[in-house]
Amino acid sequence: MMSCYPNLWILTTTLLLSCLFISSVTQTISSADNGGTCDASGCPTESGNAKFSDNADDWIMPNALFESNLVELSNTNLGVISGNIPSWLDGTLYRVGPGLYELGNRRVNNMVDALSKVCRWSFNNGEATFSTSFLKSSIYNRTKENEELVAIRHLGQMHPPATTMEKIQIMFYDSLPDNNNIAAWELGKSGVTITAESHVYIDVDFKSLEFQKKYSAKSDNTGMFEQEFLSASHFWRHPSSGDSINYKIVIPLDKGFISKNEGPAYHLYRYKENEEGQIDAKFVGRVPIEKGDFRVVHTLGATENFIVLPRFSLYVDFNDPVELGQNIKFSSSKPVFMDVVSLKDGSRKQFTFKAHEAQHIFNSYERYNDKNELEIVVDYPTLDSVDNVPDKNIFELLNIETLTDPNFQYKEHWEAYTTFRIRRFILNMDTGTGHIYDYPQMWSPLNLQVEFPYINDAYRGLPYCYVYLQTWNQDAHNAMGIIKVDMCKEKSTDCDSALIPLL
Repeated sequence: MMSCYPNLWILTTTLLLSCLFISSVTQTISSADNGGTCDASGCPTESGNAKFSDNADDWIMPNALFESNLVELSNTNLGVISGNIPSWLDGTLYRVGPGLYELGNRRVNNMVDALSKVCRWSFNNGEATFSTSFLKSSIYNRTKENEELVAIRHLGQMHPPATTMEKIQIMFYDSLPDNNNIAAWELGKSGVTITAESHVYIDVDFKSLEFQKKYSAKSDNTGMFEQEFLSASHFWRHPSSGDSINYKIVIPLDKGFISKNEGPAYHLYRYKENEEGQIDAKFVGRVPIEKGDFRVVHTLGATENFIVLPRFSLYVDFNDPVELGQNIKFSSSKPVFMDVVSLKDGSRKQFTFKAHEAQHIFNSYERYNDKNELEIVVDYPTLDSVDNVPDKNIFELLNIETLTDPNFQYKEHWEAYTTFRIRRFILNMDTGTGHIYDYPQMWSPLNLQVEFPYINDAYRGLPYCYVYLQTWNQDAHNAMGIIKVDMCKEKSTDCDSALIPLL
């Protein structure tokens, strides 16, 4: 998720794409060189890591992220502020983020709740163009028609709060909310698929960003007595077939009398486009949700032969159907479950770890260890420690008042969220045991938040070395940067040796 402002993001975007398109981004390294197959014994290390300024005076607060912007643009040429756009840089980047926080007498104060806006940067022959358009969801269309932001389910706060009648309308009229503002994905050929924590998707045109269709992929196993519920915002791509991988939470309404499913479960699917251009969801397997223990599963992984469903210690307690942020909580007493489901026959193995918190996986792959035992490797940026995670609504961190408060300090109020570490979860499929390798913190200062990973698509589901991570420092006016991490040599470098300020 990100803001959609050309001058704000052109430097960041160009630099990121420049890093990603370097021919040496990802390479195959022999097992003797630990080519992405580091284990608990460690990896060869080299000194020298990315270093950024920790001085708040060096950076400017990115206020444009926290303001509505009603402008829509189509293929607007972007001037180069300094330097040149490399002639070999050829491609298109799509992002989605907040566009409208208020209209009429109502407003929301959280980046995730703002009405969605899609952005497109295109680079070709040394030139760059930018397009941006609001996602024409039903929530957006009704807001424009009423000339006031309609009451919606929200993670932050809504002012004024929804009335009892509005809450009833939301529960029935917006049972499938469509203000998708988290991620962009290529699910089919009809357009860019815009997603959120819902199984309802909206496709927009690849070039114009105009609305194409709204749909839910048809599942081949869901019956009339079952209700499809949440899904992951982030799909995963199968490494060889290219199929998209995701889940839907499916709840039986008949307690299994006809549906034969006695309780809720994560149903795992391979998503494919059929000959008619529709998206089908082919059932792979299910992971039961025991004793109502719903977890926030924001993304998942896939290897050549398995799907990995990671359930960290952030859980959902269904207390309020509208003020959703109050339902999401963290518990250090809830262990991490990683379920590995076979793509061949749907069989499942579960691995259990102590409490951790993470959101965005950046790779998972299969390998054989020295004993010729099959292992699944899953890499995550995680909180270094969960000992001091406060018992608060985590989405307060994305409230405008929090992000723009000059006196707010993460080090004082959310200390646990100031220190991250990359962790490798190693799942032994033959012995049924799992262990974790903690990577050293390969950046400075250590209180950088490190997240939103990206690897070369050609190495999804394969042993790899390099990953690109976005960093930011909330206590330095949310200054952002990009680092390239070598997972094999356990070191990192920053692009152009500078943290990128949001101007």
